Amino acid sequence: MDLLIKGAQQIGIHLGEVEQEKFRLYAELIEDWSKKINLVSYQSEEELYRSHFLDSLFCGSGYEFQKAEKVIDLGSGAGFPAIPLKICFPNLQFWLVESRNKRCGFLQRVIEELNLDDCFVVWDRIEKIAHQKEYRGTIDCAVARAVAPLSVLLELGLPFLRRKGVLIALKGHAVIEEIKTAGRALEILGGAVDQVIPYYFPGEKGRNVVVVYKREGNSPRQVSQEAGYSSKKTIMSVEGAVFSGI
Repeated sequence: MDLLIKGAQQIGIHLGEVEQEKFRLYAELIEDWSKKINLVSYQSEEELYRSHFLDSLFCGSGYEFQKAEKVIDLGSGAGFPAIPLKICFPNLQFWLVESRNKRCGFLQRVIEELNLDDCFVVWDRIEKIAHQKEYRGTIDCAVARAVAPLSVLLELGLPFLRRKGVLIALKGHAVIEEIKTAGRALEILGGAVDQVIPYYFPGEKGRNVVVVYKREGNSPRQVSQEAGYSSKKTIMSVEGAVFSGI
């Protein structure tokens, strides 16, 4: 827990007793449910807190969640990054999209046990609900962790966003090639790269990256297959960026 508290402070997030207790309960639920279904891979409690809880909170290094109202987690899985963010920012209305029924059951149990208000599980595929009126063009921020390549993620995620809304993707160190490849999709979808923020955890190989996209224009009703093609227009160097060591 100390690792999580210290790491969150570096991002500007304070974890009080209430938040700490919710994280403890969340960890217990993950451990219990992992005996029944495949939820998430981790070798120790420390790894769970560092590589999953704290990693999720790094979304906050690229966006001020205090200013948001509606957030959607694209492919929530075991609740990352949605649940850690909701614990720290209870003001958010959060939609957790997950296509697997058993994981939806787990997410619903977490919401109930942690008393997370305005937090909703959506059992469906991302590409299906993106065309529904209640979601399309209404979301302030979309978050995703280990869901799909950026070219695919942009096609799935940007249509959810209102104008000037942002999509935050937690990615591995090889993300620059993904950013290049996603250039054509970004152009078609009316988006732009806003920030590329590297970070790392001591003792782990490589580095992670927070990629923030902003919706600038209107997304077309249907995106052509050209969206996944490469372009040189969206290249952003991360050399010399400040790393946050936890």
